[in-house]
Amino acid sequence: MGYLTLQIEVEDGIGLLTLNRPSKKNAMNPTLHIDMAAALEELRYNPDVRVVVITGAGNSFCAGMDLKEIFTDLKDDPVAYDRILRIATEWRGRTLRYFPKPTIAMVNGYCFGGAFAIVEGCDLAIAANEATFGLSEINFKHFPGGAVSKAMGQSHAS
Repeated sequence: MGYLTLQIEVEDGIGLLTLNRPSKKNAMNPTLHIDMAAALEELRYNPDVRVVVITGAGNSFCAGMDLKEIFTDLKDDPVAYDRILRIATEWRGRTLRYFPKPTIAMVNGYCFGGAFAIVEGCDLAIAANEATFGLSEINFKHFPGGAVSKAMGQSHAS
């Protein structure tokens, strides 16, 4: 199956799932959320896949939510906004957390904001030496949402 925002390669039992919006630092837009929900379903039932590795194309794992496409473009359409946020929450939280095959976040480059939910949802996370993690909420005196604080509190990053 073809996806607009993802690449999938399957080899030797490994399903490599690459977020593929490098010009946007792989920020999650509505299409990426829809694609990820479908791709995870596809990989779940693919007998050739024994483990799923999630990474990002280019120099970023994921810059978090695409603020313009999610919060600005959908602000006048509450039904579409609710639908996309529900899909985003479902695949990053429940689907990854309870995925029947091992999942690995292979963090390359930037990992910001909502991307932490991907990392936290996977069974294992491996960060490249050049990986950079950031939570922009703290710049606005907000507490980072979801399980992000828990994931960071348990990390052994230096």
